[in-house]
Amino acid sequence: MAKDFEGKVALVTGGGRGLGQGTCVELAARGAQVAVADRKLEMAEETAALCNKAGAGSKAFVFDQAKGESVEACIGEVMAHYGQIDLLFANAGTGKFVPIVDMKKVDWDFVIQVNLNGTFYVCQEVAKRMIARGKGGKIVLTASSGSKVIADQLGAYCASKAAVEMLMKHMAAELGNYRINVNAILPGVIETGMTTPMLRDERMQRMLIRETPVGRWGQPQDVAKLVAFLLSDDASYINGEGIMIDGGQTLHGFPRWYALDYTKENVCDWEERFNEYPYKP
Repeated sequence: MAKDFEGKVALVTGGGRGLGQGTCVELAARGAQVAVADRKLEMAEETAALCNKAGAGSKAFVFDQAKGESVEACIGEVMAHYGQIDLLFANAGTGKFVPIVDMKKVDWDFVIQVNLNGTFYVCQEVAKRMIARGKGGKIVLTASSGSKVIADQLGAYCASKAAVEMLMKHMAAELGNYRINVNAILPGVIETGMTTPMLRDERMQRMLIRETPVGRWGQPQDVAKLVAFLLSDDASYINGEGIMIDGGQTLHGFPRWYALDYTKENVCDWEERFNEYPYKP
């Protein structure tokens, strides 16, 4: 594997599992020193250990993306340890399946706080450090295919990720003079801790495979390779783009995890229509 990230320091948030962990290992294998930031220290340490097997120079950091002061402190620790941040994968996020009318305000606020405000906190702090260093940089944000196409019962998540994509575009425009490229990935259904509960259901598995043109759902490694490309010099002329990586799932809308029969007035049975699909055992 080419060591095209040698001499680079990459910060990955949400690096303890899923997309973050896969990307950390990919970057480390290609020569980067990876700062693995996660809410749970033991998860970040596990990823850092995997990175150090693949490369060298990785270290775990703990932070709470919902709190601006925690983000600032974490990035300060990363800078104190490495002296620079060249690459950022702002990946940490959360989601919750709840219909809009049933969602508690505290849960809505938390999803927006983590996914939108927290991503802003991270990107702003890192961008300031990149600007001060004067050597440019690369930033990739995790949005979602749900920023383009609705996914029933994921209203807060989709709204926050649509905002993340617009945040990315503003950053790409405003940071151009500092030669900082900013892009976003829009993953579809990837097998991570967030999707595992759904993917355990055989009906969900069959539905997803049938509705995905490549005939499978995604793996963290699929996303890691795209993120690594966007963080590499090979992508130096890509800026302000949200890149879908979903195996074609959204070509016909979005996989209907939940669906309503709109002929039934004042009735919201999310299971009934799904049970009529050809996905039953």
